[in-house]
Amino acid sequence: MLLKELLFPSRCLICKKISKDVICNECLSKISVIKGPVCEICGSPIEEEGICYRCKISPPYFFKARSYALYDGVIRIAIIRFKFEKKKDLGIFLGKLLGEFVLELAWNIDFIVPIPLSKERLKIRGFNQSEVLALEVSRVLGIPMSLGLIRIKETKPSINLNIEERLDNINRAFLLEDHNLKNKKVLLVDDVYTTGATTNEASKTLLERGIKEVRAITLAREL
Repeated sequence: MLLKELLFPSRCLICKKISKDVICNECLSKISVIKGPVCEICGSPIEEEGICYRCKISPPYFFKARSYALYDGVIRIAIIRFKFEKKKDLGIFLGKLLGEFVLELAWNIDFIVPIPLSKERLKIRGFNQSEVLALEVSRVLGIPMSLGLIRIKETKPSINLNIEERLDNINRAFLLEDHNLKNKKVLLVDDVYTTGATTNEASKTLLERGIKEVRAITLAREL
């Protein structure tokens, strides 16, 4: 064992206990993994199998969406530290978890596409968290990743916006530059699914540009 490891052992980035992984097994066991009935389209937890009310009255552009866990506790702390404290090791670890989750879904996918950040947001943060996750999903699945979806509209942070404001904020925010995706099945990757407005608008753009089918995966979901 290296002297550095003896003096400064690796620690879980959530609870700070000594751990060989960036998230220890104890913290992993506390993640609210989504199980049980979910909407067949958007993946929202529901009481009985079927389609949720929102998808019935307003079907989304994407074919299916799923989320690994609820946006609370350990996963919320991990995402916040990954994004805002720039703990990229966390992002890589979470991306692998997400990739294993997608493997279990056994979806037929041709390309992985991360939800893009605006140029201004990318400049401030220094990296696109969705791209970090998508790269790991791509590696786990052995499916190529495309960065051909770009954001052409400087959107506002959506945390304090209501659903109508979110829809207006994200409207016509994306453009597809990668023509190799035409007639392909695409998997969109993002960190958190809130109202689904961003995922839906990105899916709309892809379908308008000739993509055959869009599915979406996120690390976490707000209820």
